[in-house]
Amino acid sequence: MTREPKIAYVLLRNAHFGPRLAASVELCVRDLALHSRYGRSTLVVCPPVDEPFEGVEIATIPDAPISGNLGKAWSVARLLRRRRVDVAIVENHLPAAMLIALASGARVILHTHAYVKAPANTLDGAVRGQELRLLSGFAFVSEYALGRFRGDFPGLSAVQRAVPNGLDMRAWSATKPKDRSILCVGRALRGKGHLEAMAAIARALASRPEWSARFMVSDPVAADREPETVQALRDAAKGFNGRVRVDSNVPYAEVKAAWESAAVGMVLTTGPEPFGRTALEALASGAALITSGRGGLAEICGSCAVTVDPGDADGLAAALGQLLDEPERRAELARLGRARVEKLFDIRTVAEQMDDFIEACLGEGRGQAQVSNPEREPAVS
Repeated sequence: MTREPKIAYVLLRNAHFGPRLAASVELCVRDLALHSRYGRSTLVVCPPVDEPFEGVEIATIPDAPISGNLGKAWSVARLLRRRRVDVAIVENHLPAAMLIALASGARVILHTHAYVKAPANTLDGAVRGQELRLLSGFAFVSEYALGRFRGDFPGLSAVQRAVPNGLDMRAWSATKPKDRSILCVGRALRGKGHLEAMAAIARALASRPEWSARFMVSDPVAADREPETVQALRDAAKGFNGRVRVDSNVPYAEVKAAWESAAVGMVLTTGPEPFGRTALEALASGAALITSGRGGLAEICGSCAVTVDPGDADGLAAALGQLLDEPERRAELARLGRARVEKLFDIRTVAEQMDDFIEACLGEGRGQAQVSNPEREPAVS
């Protein structure tokens, strides 16, 4: 290819590509686009947004009220063809990725922050395997998620890699003064471990009046689907007279500021997390982290966090209380966590991995197509 490839990231499902309500997927796309060596020829295709992120070219797609995301995908395919896009990186939506691959003329990558559904039986696996062959590549946010995919769909020749989320470590500080506060951030879903965290916090704060806690939950669709989770958090917070706050849909700048002032973070997803960006943010900000360590969380944290089974209520409360009472241990975990993120997850390192992956999908990659990051540590129990 004689010209610089034209690349498009495609966001469909309820995406908000702007600072007001961005979720982890939108933040990841923004960071990769801003730091790519192909940044000048990178486009983000997304639903209309009142205030988009600065520094990234966007093209908006209208709602398709009748045909939904597949209708949007058809519009995206036509736009990509008009814009002569070489590689389309579709976030999370496999059916849309396959339709775009058929209709756009571009090579299409599925970039998924979740798991691809396993085939129901042998016939289903054969049919879906043929469909997956329409795509040029698959990027997963962790080695754990990639391993599950390879086990479910063996024999695919498309390029497959683990490319984690990254953070601009020049923009994250671990040196700001820490409050005696505990922070939990994530979607308002039962499996995110917020209720387990609240139970442990309630026990720990009962005898430690100098400490406080804050929950920052997001995703109004999930909250509407599981109102009992949000309501249970608010009910539990009432007994602490403002020492425990539950906030929803907070702008990302406020979330970032909260991480940088929190002494302790809790990320207790009860199932195997594909990645866990909130854990990455906790370590980047110098918060001592307590985590379930499940799935991709272990790849983020290594041995730089306290790993506890969220189903062990007594063990979790004891681990939290011990961490609150030991400032030296908190400081050591903060130091180790920050160093780990700087080494493995700085956005410049991650963006280079994504660029190499894109080149591999174009047939111009350096090195073998399915090589994993050799510095990533294995899961730690």
